[in-house]
Amino acid sequence: MARERTQLNINIDPELLMTLKSKAIKDGKTLTQYITEQLTNSPEIKKERSLEKRLLALEEYLGLSQSLPKQTKELGVIFTDDGAKKYGEVARAEFELHLRKKGLSVEEGLKELSVELKKLPDSLPELVFAILLGNHDLTGAEMTGAYRNGSCAMRSALVQWANDPLEKLNEAFLAAVITKSLI
Repeated sequence: MARERTQLNINIDPELLMTLKSKAIKDGKTLTQYITEQLTNSPEIKKERSLEKRLLALEEYLGLSQSLPKQTKELGVIFTDDGAKKYGEVARAEFELHLRKKGLSVEEGLKELSVELKKLPDSLPELVFAILLGNHDLTGAEMTGAYRNGSCAMRSALVQWANDPLEKLNEAFLAAVITKSLI
C-alpha cells in the first residue's frame, strides 16, 4: 500500500531551484521525485533512527554540533520549560489513551511500562511515572538531560509499550526545541 504523501511549500533561492530542476531533468525524474530521493538517501537522515538521533544528525548537518555545547551552557538548556511541560502533558495524554485502548488500570499500565523502561539506560522511572501521573511538570533542563543521554527514555518506552509511533509526542518534542539555539 502506498504511503500517504503530503505537500511541503518552501521559499528557495531561484538559482538553487534551477539547479535542482536541471539535475532532476538530467536524471529523468520529476522535481518531486528527485528531491525526495536526495532527502531519502541523505546519510544524515535515516528513517530507522530515533527522533533524538535525527535531531542530533540535523544539528551536525547544519554545522551546529560544534557550537551547541557553548550555546547550551549559555542557555542552560535546548528545550523551553513551556515546551517541555507540553511534551509531558502530551506524554500523559498518550499514556491515558493507550491505557483505555488496552483496558488497563493505571497501576497495570505503569507496571507494563516499567518493563520497557528497564531496557533503557538512564530511564529514571520515578520521574517518568511522576510525569505520566500528573505529579510533575517536565522542565527544559530535564528534557535536555534526557536528550543529551541519546534518547528520551519516556518517549522510547511509551512507543514500545503502546506499539505506536506516537506522532503527537514527536511533534511536541520538536516544538519544545529552543529554535534560537539552532541559528
